[in-house]
Amino acid sequence: MDETQSTAAVLGGSVSGLAAATGLTRRANFSRVTVYERQEYDEKRVDCGEAINDTTLIPLAKTPENGFVNDVDGFQLRVYDGTDRPLDARPLATSNVNCEPGYICERDVIERRWAAALEARDVDFRTGRSVSPDEYAEIVESYDYVVDASGQPSLTLKAMGNTRAYTGDMVALNATVEGDFSAYRNRPRLFFEGYVGYAWAFPKSDGHANVGIGWAGDRRPDDYFGALEAAAERNSFPVPDRADVNIATIPRGPSLDPVETYYPEQNVFLVGDAAGIANRYQGEGICQGIRSAYLLADLIADGNESTYPRKLSALMRSEYRLAQLMRGAWVEHEDPKLLASVAEALDGLTIDDITRRPAAVARRVASRPRTAIDLIADAGMIRRLYGVATDSWEYTAERDARYNR
Repeated sequence: MDETQSTAAVLGGSVSGLAAATGLTRRANFSRVTVYERQEYDEKRVDCGEAINDTTLIPLAKTPENGFVNDVDGFQLRVYDGTDRPLDARPLATSNVNCEPGYICERDVIERRWAAALEARDVDFRTGRSVSPDEYAEIVESYDYVVDASGQPSLTLKAMGNTRAYTGDMVALNATVEGDFSAYRNRPRLFFEGYVGYAWAFPKSDGHANVGIGWAGDRRPDDYFGALEAAAERNSFPVPDRADVNIATIPRGPSLDPVETYYPEQNVFLVGDAAGIANRYQGEGICQGIRSAYLLADLIADGNESTYPRKLSALMRSEYRLAQLMRGAWVEHEDPKLLASVAEALDGLTIDDITRRPAAVARRVASRPRTAIDLIADAGMIRRLYGVATDSWEYTAERDARYNR
């Protein structure tokens, strides 16, 4: 197929879809790219994702006008022994991790400005209406390539009646609140309090912040809103008005078998949340979604799009392996003191280190022999180590063979 005559539809105009449109126009030189987005950009309300750890992935100047409102030095992790504690209790551990390209953002603004920049490059946007099943079929028939960035569950798997393939794992609530955040504007805080999940306060300025809480695993509160309000009181950030709180379910990462990210008969590809990718340790999915879209664009430009499932799996493998082990420190032990010791070992590393570089984390933990021994002195952690070492922790060898052919 003559690449310059190819056309592409992008289903979903959030960050992953915008990255796909960017990649297809800049890297693959498609003659026509159309983005279908169910909301209007000047009316969009983002449910989560106000912290973006690697803003170099977004092709906009890092200015407040473009939505990059707080250039942070990194994040502070605070580990407590539980939620039932005095309000003045000191944390078991405080650890600072660095993030030079990180910003706390107004994501609505970023998406609006990014879409405007693409529209100026002749990308066609069709907004304000959901794609119906019949229209989905017409799109697949009409375009040479279809990139599904519609989230979880994706339009593609809805059309196939296969939405059970996904697994949502983390439930997160968040809101923007007013208050005094000047003491930690440059180093937003995450609060680990003895459950599988965390609360956070991410200042956008000295006077307002995105705050929230998320849970993974099986133990969830009966009253999500009440739990957010209690976390705000414990951790000294303003209690948000319930009417302002957003709630979202985050994929557990990977929640979708990689073979289901590409359908060669229709030339349909899934990226971002639609592909089920997210960090199963801390729920991050923005940068992962953007990277998946850029990867796909590069492969299409090189004529290697059939390798996308395998390449996507390879791109995410180190992150998934590390997240599987880091999450084990919560799930297998349920020991806040051990988690505090691990957090202290990570002090001074970067966000990229603790999410994507297992060797960097392993060296730090190994430098504390007592912590390392306590971590692996558990049958569940040993199973996790074996699964990571053999790549058998998520998908079977038979499935692996299907997308590694």
